Amino acid sequence: MPLLTTELSSRHVAGHLSALTEKVDEIAQRAGVSAVARLDLETTLAALPWPSRRRLGLVLQSARAGTSDKAVGEAVAVMLALAADVWARTPPPEVDGGNKPQA
Repeated sequence: MPLLTTELSSRHVAGHLSALTEKVDEIAQRAGVSAVARLDLETTLAALPWPSRRRLGLVLQSARAGTSDKAVGEAVAVMLALAADVWARTPPPEVDGGNKPQA
């Protein structure tokens, strides 16, 4: 029976990851990221401009802080780790005619 619980938990995490992926796509659309740059999750994350990366990070952290559901927490942790990895390898595209965010 523990296998069934683990499988059910994995399904729940996968379902939450799917919902989070939709949120990433929604934020990318609002930021004006082209459909071509939103073909998969990693390219979508890479195409996000700095303000949208910040917004997504805040949305994810808020979701993690606002739940006691372990599956949601695990899904958010996976998404945050993936975003951090992609963003560490890919600088944000320039916005506003070449203005870069100041550190």
